[in-house]
Amino acid sequence: MRKGTVCWAALIGSVIMLIQGCTFQEELQYFLRSEKGSEQSDESDSADDIEERTYEPDQPKEDESETSEQTLQEVSELYYAYHCLDEKKQRIYLEMYDALSGMKSGVPLSTVDKSDLDVVFACVMNDHPELFYVEGYQYTEYTFGNTTTRITFSGTYSMTSAQAEQSRLLIEQKIAECFQDVPLNEDEYSTVKYLYEWLINNTEYDKTVENNQNIRSVFLEGRSVCQGYAKAMQYMLQKVGIQCLLVTGFTNGERHGWNLVRVNGAYYYLDPTWGDVSYALGGEGDASERFAPSINYDYFLVTTDEITWTHSIEKVVELPLCIAVDDNYFVREGLYFEDYDEGKFAAVMNSEAVEEAGCVTIKCGSQETYELMVQTLIESQKIFDFIDKRGASISYTSNDQQRTISFWNL
Repeated sequence: MRKGTVCWAALIGSVIMLIQGCTFQEELQYFLRSEKGSEQSDESDSADDIEERTYEPDQPKEDESETSEQTLQEVSELYYAYHCLDEKKQRIYLEMYDALSGMKSGVPLSTVDKSDLDVVFACVMNDHPELFYVEGYQYTEYTFGNTTTRITFSGTYSMTSAQAEQSRLLIEQKIAECFQDVPLNEDEYSTVKYLYEWLINNTEYDKTVENNQNIRSVFLEGRSVCQGYAKAMQYMLQKVGIQCLLVTGFTNGERHGWNLVRVNGAYYYLDPTWGDVSYALGGEGDASERFAPSINYDYFLVTTDEITWTHSIEKVVELPLCIAVDDNYFVREGLYFEDYDEGKFAAVMNSEAVEEAGCVTIKCGSQETYELMVQTLIESQKIFDFIDKRGASISYTSNDQQRTISFWNL
């Protein structure tokens, strides 16, 4: 990313830091503990002890199997990761979710393969931001000889059930304020855009705040890091019936979290943390940078190609190839340029929205168009042909990877 200030008759440019990944060491990781219940038989064991220790889960009866199948089919499409699992792992997912949502311990799982646990637990947590009180899990493995006979599952929690319920009520009170004005009767793009802007306007990036790995930091403290932003975005979108998944991975070698969202039937990536300009600036920069647009849309509903320029994805489950652009911010707002069109650019600069905001960001459809617009508008200072700012200055930033150009102090 490049930043600078365009001055009339002179160009003052500067280079600032690229957007960085979240600088935390233990984000997006959960802790587990394994306990092995040894069930080696010896002469002192009673018959009852041996019977208990060689327990195998009962096979479901025919009617129970039908009920289980019905339960699997009734899980909402909001939960993307669940529907990517095979039937065996879906059952484990439901057993884990039942344990975690009820804060239960020692719940028998329908598997004796402990290698299933990490993946399924990650799927549950990536689907369910409302499990904000879950810190991790532990399991107990029961064996008879060298054979595992059963596994039980327990969540580890950061609070009591009473404290969790109190936090949930406070969170609901907070988002009720947001939902008073959310455009639910319009298309999904408008809903996602409203919630994205609300989240950024009401949250500051802060690595020191407590609970920054869950939604409590956002809704109760107004401060968080990337996983808190992403889970809060997911929580609100699920509340209004829009499918959203927490996606984890790396940016600039550091762990990061963002979202996969289904909007009007198509999949896109969305990174609310990188949408917060205060996060990118890190509280630094000169006076002109502090007046930059407070919300960045470079990573708002983008394709797989666009997100993977800067984000490396950990695929807990298979993710769709995102190729749609119809609901990309720049396409929807008329700020997408396939070529350098002076008439279209003039119309954008003279629009009421730009005049009211005092800033604008445009996106170019190709590298050639991007380079031409940078050379024409910035290097040759043609921007002043569209703005009555002669003798003054205009600040700008350009993003080579996303091919966007922002102007402010208009």
